[in-house]
Amino acid sequence: MANESAQPRAWTGWVGLAAAVVMSILWFTAGLWKLSDISGWQLKLTQLLIPVNLSLVGTLAVGVAEVTAGVLLLRPAWRRWGGWLSSALLVGFMAYMAANYQTLQGADCSCFPWLERAVGPAFFWSDAAMLAASLLAVRFSTPPTDFRRAGIALAGVAAFAAIMLGVDRLEPESELASVGPITVDGAPYDLAEGKIFLFFFNPSCMHCLHAGQTMAKYAWRVDFVGVPTQDPDWGPGFVEDTSLSGVRLSPDVETLRETFEFQDVPFGALLEDGKVLDRLIFWEEPALSDTLRLHGFID
Repeated sequence: MANESAQPRAWTGWVGLAAAVVMSILWFTAGLWKLSDISGWQLKLTQLLIPVNLSLVGTLAVGVAEVTAGVLLLRPAWRRWGGWLSSALLVGFMAYMAANYQTLQGADCSCFPWLERAVGPAFFWSDAAMLAASLLAVRFSTPPTDFRRAGIALAGVAAFAAIMLGVDRLEPESELASVGPITVDGAPYDLAEGKIFLFFFNPSCMHCLHAGQTMAKYAWRVDFVGVPTQDPDWGPGFVEDTSLSGVRLSPDVETLRETFEFQDVPFGALLEDGKVLDRLIFWEEPALSDTLRLHGFID
């Protein structure tokens, strides 16, 4: 009788362990991905309707919470806390997407580097499956202990996030020594002369279209060079749709990517005599025009 009663406990223990390990791997991957590209994830959050002034806090908070969930789930003494944190994150994500479903339907919401997802039914089914795994980890865990060390672990994750923020905010290289002349409108073009605004865009990207329409209202004082990152043949049609004038197009996106590292578009770079004055990843007003006006790129 004793052996029969012990068997279910062993079986449920293995189920809880498997669920915790799977979710821990997922959260580690998602959280470390965010903290390794803080600026890129700030941009992704703004595309998911998070205000710009909350995008940095949101990126750090979610990244720290995800990595912390991964840490807590791995240690049996903390697993129940990790399972509850994991569940809270998933419920929060699903609730936010449900509340903004009409606006965000079809938008990219990939949280894992190997898995591309869009806001739609599959998003909710996959998050529901992860929620079920998180609740299994909670159900088959022991009461949590060692609160002090769990707090130290959380502080360690926060310190790591602070270090990654510092790395993310390091000033970019100011010189373009490695970039030779590129091709613009079929002719050689020297990036080391004068003031130039480089605008990287995907002709099919609605965020790029909105950025272009915003910039079409400015009186530009510099060369405006557009660089399609995909479907270069659609570049002229994109420029026409934005109502931008005086835009010259370059096909040399691969050459420029070696110097201007970015994860997503729209992306902009302000150049003067071969030096990078600033880089743009946010396109909301008044910050956008203030930055361009500060460097004398628009009236």
